[in-house]
Amino acid sequence: MLSVFPLAGMSLASLHYSTHRVDQTQVYMVAAPMADYRVVMTEPAASGQDTYLETTAAFARRTGAVAAMNTNFFRWLNAQSLRSFQDYQKWIMGESNPEGISYRALRQTCLSGRGTIPAGVAGAYIVNGRVVRPYEGGYSGIVNFPAQGGIEFYRGRLPEQPFNVVSGSQQLLDGGRKLPVDGSDRTSPKAILGRRGNEYVFVVSDGRGNGGSPGLSFLQLQDFLLQQGVTEATAMDGGESATLVVEGQVKNHPRDRYCELARWLPAPALTLINLEEEAQETAMAMGRSLRPVGANIGLVPRHRPPAFLSFAFWEFLQQRLLARLRAWRDAV
Repeated sequence: MLSVFPLAGMSLASLHYSTHRVDQTQVYMVAAPMADYRVVMTEPAASGQDTYLETTAAFARRTGAVAAMNTNFFRWLNAQSLRSFQDYQKWIMGESNPEGISYRALRQTCLSGRGTIPAGVAGAYIVNGRVVRPYEGGYSGIVNFPAQGGIEFYRGRLPEQPFNVVSGSQQLLDGGRKLPVDGSDRTSPKAILGRRGNEYVFVVSDGRGNGGSPGLSFLQLQDFLLQQGVTEATAMDGGESATLVVEGQVKNHPRDRYCELARWLPAPALTLINLEEEAQETAMAMGRSLRPVGANIGLVPRHRPPAFLSFAFWEFLQQRLLARLRAWRDAV
């Protein structure tokens, strides 16, 4: 089953979002001409670790990206400190503090989409030419977005002039041919960066029962991508992190157990949340529990719609008209 939705609006006319059903698993795909969109990425942290945690929805909202997805694997909580729900409860009650991260900070991040929790990314990560994390082996799927636009794929090495670089677990397709992959995992959701001709391609699939989907293996995804005309593709961080946002809506079905609980369980101390941000995050998530991640990527239109189409313009025009009417009234 295939559904295609060309997005409305002058700046989005060339971006296409489609949904597909592959062996009982839902797959979501965005294709956008490189000439019409520029790439934005999660910025480096001002100090401390590499970046800060942020949901893909909050990243898209903050940067104005019309399409966004997660990229690099990352670390943020010490898994050894939270082995069970009992450990999580102790954290909530303030009896433990893994890696110095407070439950209050987690709840703020989960509710507003962005907080103060630092994140360390895995693999190479370069933003606008600034090296946030050098390539030190592992995470061999290197994807570079050159300064002049476009997308390049490398395996186990950086390009000579890296500009915007993210790293995934492995490259799936090279020049329209399949590369050797581990096809044993069919359950975890997947996130894929790809190229089809002169188009950027974002693909995210459900899994682990989320959205009623059992999941796909990399072998199945290779076949799907080739059927869609994708010639190069690399797997990004999947699982709970896999998230695709298109025009203000989360399209797949992510589920994060930490944020799912944090939305319901209050912090022992007062947690100040920006209510407007919380409302926007909730609206974009559409009831789904989004996982804050360490690195996101988005597509921003190179040419925005004319200002006369914006709400701000009409509000400005109304204020000017009222001012002139008041001036005329006072004059007579």
